[in-house]
Amino acid sequence: MSASALALAFAAAGGWALYDLLRKLLADRLPALTLVALVTLGALPLLAVWAVAAGQWRVAPGYLQPALLSVLLNMVANLAYFRALQLSPVSITLPLLTLTPVFAALLAVPLLGERLTARAGFGIFLVVAGAGALHLGRLGGRGARRWLAGLARERGSQLMALVALCWSATLLLDKVALRHAAPVLHALVLHAGVAAVAVALLAGRGALGSLAGVRRVPLLIAATVLCGAVTLTVQLAAIRAMEVALVETIKRGIGASLALVWGRLLFSEPLTAAKVGGVAAMIAGVALLLV
Repeated sequence: MSASALALAFAAAGGWALYDLLRKLLADRLPALTLVALVTLGALPLLAVWAVAAGQWRVAPGYLQPALLSVLLNMVANLAYFRALQLSPVSITLPLLTLTPVFAALLAVPLLGERLTARAGFGIFLVVAGAGALHLGRLGGRGARRWLAGLARERGSQLMALVALCWSATLLLDKVALRHAAPVLHALVLHAGVAAVAVALLAGRGALGSLAGVRRVPLLIAATVLCGAVTLTVQLAAIRAMEVALVETIKRGIGASLALVWGRLLFSEPLTAAKVGGVAAMIAGVALLLV
């Protein structure tokens, strides 16, 4: 595992953490499908210019099938993500995203033939357990029972679990697609595909006028678009160079840590022992994966 691959993985992790924060702010302002369309459409010019500048337009045979499947799953995941944030509390929904590296590790075995060592598996467990500790600490004494029953009770939690499953599958599909195309070109295809599906759905509902909502939060949309486009391209480069499960676990570990900091600094959330312990467990899990 090269130093450059690790640098890409950590850069992607920081980018996704910021992207989650920006999308959380947007979810309270616009409908879910409108947000999916605006965020993906806005990224197309940037990615197109990037692809032209890089001159990386070559696509080898075998690209189309994994790319199209990734587009469809990304569409489902993005729509479910925004809707979950609108339906249920963030403290219940976002911790379920830590299921993504677990799903990715399990799916990578039959789909990519990848294998994880016992130490790497324990590292993934620590990351997931640490995120759970953050969530339980926020909910209090009966938090464990409430968290475990969340999927049965909360529609938003069910949708966020679906997001985790879809994103784990798209990571694996993206890795297959990247054997046949450059990262920036694949990022352009993903955004164009999701944007096309989202616009078609809006048109079918007679709701294309909702895209004018961009005028309500232009700077926030612009920042989200830029962050998402750059971060996706960096992540695609990272998973091209190292195992998908490792990239995803680093992303979730760093994301949860930054969420703890932002919760304290931006939203005045208490910094409890449970939260600190959860972050420590996640950092230990990431360390086990990288040693």
